[in-house]
Amino acid sequence: MPLTAPATDPADTSLRKQVYDSLREALTTGRFLPGQKVTFRFIAGALGVSLTPVREALRRLVAEGAFEMQHNRSVRVPLMTRAKVLELRDIRIAVEGLAAGKAALLADRKQIAALRRIAREIAAARSRSDSVTDRAKVRAFHFALYEIAGAPTLLRVIEGLWLQTGPYMNLLYPDFISSPRGPATRARIIQALEAHDAVAARREIENDIRRALSYVADLADEAGNIAPAPPVAAARRRRGGSAHAAPLELRPV
Repeated sequence: MPLTAPATDPADTSLRKQVYDSLREALTTGRFLPGQKVTFRFIAGALGVSLTPVREALRRLVAEGAFEMQHNRSVRVPLMTRAKVLELRDIRIAVEGLAAGKAALLADRKQIAALRRIAREIAAARSRSDSVTDRAKVRAFHFALYEIAGAPTLLRVIEGLWLQTGPYMNLLYPDFISSPRGPATRARIIQALEAHDAVAARREIENDIRRALSYVADLADEAGNIAPAPPVAAARRRRGGSAHAAPLELRPV
């Protein structure tokens, strides 16, 4: 008699996907900090689910390089070196530049209007020092742009890279993001899409990634290791009270 796979409860499958997607989104929006250690039980409690879907989601994310498995049923956001950040920087420049160029050739008015709206939301969050919303909207802007390219395989590659670099975007706050270059870059990207100028869109994204991840790489100590947070930035976060990770929530499927 041939073997058959056991029936899978659709509700259980949906919950596992929600947990996995929620953790991916939390990683790519910087809601976990570099070097942060969290237990399976903490994540289960934060998401309001049992340990089983959390365990499965974390195993997948460990395999993808987003977490490192630790003892006592816990995981840690990997600590990076300058060399690793620069490697990821160069890969992101290549693939995200490609996606931006493709998007510029295909963007329609509705998609461009959505990007303009997100850019305004970033500016509003930044004006009130709401770094949690700021990071989430920056991610939303980039992925709204890349989705226009209509290249799902390329988009999955980009998502995998953001899983590794997302927590390190915390190190851009507050000093790096205080520059007016970010808003100006987003405005030029939107202009490039309106003109269907693939070269300009690609150039703006490449320069944006190069500046941000070069800044992070330059935070490395003499041994090339990047600390979880520079002391000054950490102190400012404590005073501001808004840069720490927001509570985890289940992401709907």
